[in-house]
Amino acid sequence: MSHSVVVRWERGERVPSTESVSAVCAVLGLSSPARDRLLRLTREAQAEPPNSVSVGSVGEADQLTALLEFERIATAITDVSPILIPGLLQTTDYARAIMGTGIPEHEVATRVAVRLGRREVITRSQEPVRYTAFLLESVLHQPIGGRAVLLDQLRHVREMSNRDNIDIRIIPLSAGWTPAHAGPFVLLEFAKASPVVHLEHHRSSAFLRDPGDVTAFVKAGKDLGQFAMSSDDSVRLVDEIIHREETTP
Repeated sequence: MSHSVVVRWERGERVPSTESVSAVCAVLGLSSPARDRLLRLTREAQAEPPNSVSVGSVGEADQLTALLEFERIATAITDVSPILIPGLLQTTDYARAIMGTGIPEHEVATRVAVRLGRREVITRSQEPVRYTAFLLESVLHQPIGGRAVLLDQLRHVREMSNRDNIDIRIIPLSAGWTPAHAGPFVLLEFAKASPVVHLEHHRSSAFLRDPGDVTAFVKAGKDLGQFAMSSDDSVRLVDEIIHREETTP
C-alpha cells in the first residue's frame, strides 16, 4: 500500500474503503468486535458530507456539541466578527443581551453559562488555544445591552488582550470593504487534522470541511491581517473608546 495513501488517511484527507480497513484489521489480528466497530466508523465517515448544515433547535444542539469539541482540541482559532464581540470574548451581561430576546429566562441562563464556559479554551493554564479575533471598528460602538454593558465589555476585551495567546485586531472604518464584511466565520486549526470553518447565523449553522472551501477562508483570514490595525494600535483604540465613554456625561 502506498505510503501517501496512509498519510492521507491519517490526516483525514481521505476515507479508506471498508475493504482496506478490513485488510488492515486482519493484518493486525484485531478481534471481531474491534473490526466491526472500525468498519461501522468507516461506513459512517463515508456517508458524512464534507460540509454540513444544521437548522432548528435540534440541529443547533448537535452543532454546538461539535463546536465545543473542536474548540477544545484546536491549537489555533481565528474568529472574524464584523457584527458583535466574538463569543469567546463576551461578558455575562453582553451575552445575555444578545440571547435574551424571545427566549425563556431559564434557557437564557443555560445558554449564557455554556458560552462563558467556552472561554476556558483560551484562559486555561495548560496549553491555551492561540486565539486571534478580527473585529470591525463599528462593533466597538454598538451599545448592545446599553452603554454600561458595552463599557464593561470593552474593558474585558482590553483585559483579555493582555494574555500572550490572545491577539485582538481591529479593522478600522477607513479600511473600506474587507473579507470580514462578507460575514462572520471561525477558522479552527488542529495539530493532527485539517482545519474546519464554522459559520453561524440565525437558528442555523454550518461546518465546512471541504479543502477548497476551507482554503478560501484561510486566505480571507490572512488577507484581513493586511487590513487590520496592529495588536498594539488595536488595544490603544479600545482604550480611547473606553476613556471617551467614561468621561462623557
